Amino acid sequence: MLKKLHLLLIGLFVIACAVNAKIELNPTHPDTYTVVKGDTLWDISARFLKSPWVWPEIWQANPQIDNPHLIYPGDVISLVYVDGKPTLQLSRSHPTVKLTPKGRTIDHNKAIPTIPLGDIEPFLRKLRILTEEQINDAPYIVSIADGHVKGSNLNDIYVRSLNAKQGDVFAIVRPTLTYRDVPIHYPYGSSPYKDRKTESMKWKKTSQHTGMAYMTRFWKSYIDRTYWNNVDVLGYEVMDIGTAIVSRAATNEITTMTINSNIIEIDEGDLLLPLNDVRFDAYFQPKGATTTDNNIRIVALNNASYTAGKYQIVAISRGSSDGISTGDVFEVYRPEKVIRDEVMHPKNDLKTFLRPSKAKVTLPEEYLANIMVFKAFDHISYALIVDGNRPVKLFDFVRAP
Repeated sequence: MLKKLHLLLIGLFVIACAVNAKIELNPTHPDTYTVVKGDTLWDISARFLKSPWVWPEIWQANPQIDNPHLIYPGDVISLVYVDGKPTLQLSRSHPTVKLTPKGRTIDHNKAIPTIPLGDIEPFLRKLRILTEEQINDAPYIVSIADGHVKGSNLNDIYVRSLNAKQGDVFAIVRPTLTYRDVPIHYPYGSSPYKDRKTESMKWKKTSQHTGMAYMTRFWKSYIDRTYWNNVDVLGYEVMDIGTAIVSRAATNEITTMTINSNIIEIDEGDLLLPLNDVRFDAYFQPKGATTTDNNIRIVALNNASYTAGKYQIVAISRGSSDGISTGDVFEVYRPEKVIRDEVMHPKNDLKTFLRPSKAKVTLPEEYLANIMVFKAFDHISYALIVDGNRPVKLFDFVRAP
């Protein structure tokens, strides 16, 4: 029993040392900082710490403040040492004037957010991830009134398979990308996990009974069965592009709707879904991700064609069902790259003519940036690039810090 207790104490000591070892101060940190409008929790933490996401570990709550995780312009944050450990303390230096026997009320809407809300709120309103069941059940636009090829504000549209009453309002969404995790080496069933990759491709709602659909199912079920049995669909992305109101309830499966608003032109095949619920916690705490998955990838760059930088949004190939949660911070790395040593083995080098592998060298992974998850679906998450000095590209690795 004493031996077990001894080992437990040693374990706790090692864990405590590991936690403290992660707390490195920014060499240029101030002793105090006064919060100003426009600050974010990440920016403030970065002033004091090399790794801003360890902020909760050195935060010392002020017992006089009801919710110490809400910080406001005018608050003063100080770096002090308690028992030799760096600690952040907050003082709310507002003057106290006793006029009536009631407490001072603070408007929580003025609290600083964790990350810049202006960069993600429009995005949260536009994109969501659906399951295969959801897209199969989703009503869709079968035609636009008066023979229009495209639809816009105040145009009538005809929607199939919508059960709604007059006056109900729905979101019009455009299918964008489907994400899936695929093996790349045969035999596919035993292909190493690290060799799997996540790919994205365009999709749209369409019939499952065309000649091409039957041929595709036959190919997947009988010819290339071992491959497709090991393909995992992660989700179907759609983008909110407008809203429509029911003007006439369903007649022979067709509901007549009027377009209320749109950001791009409406097409046949666009889907109708309930209005997006964009409520989320703007004041979540950043924390180092704890997943041990070493094959998470960047699978989409939103509002970017080839590379993404600070305060741009990316999608990663894991979600809440895989242990990812809001506030998780990851590091992004450029994968290893195999190149030819052109210095000692130029292309006309006879020594490597029959053994070209001798001329190959592998460049190491390179750190690029930190990202923070702000929205997690089942198997896909959206994250904001919060810092870093190198551009992020598709299929870069995402790793816990």
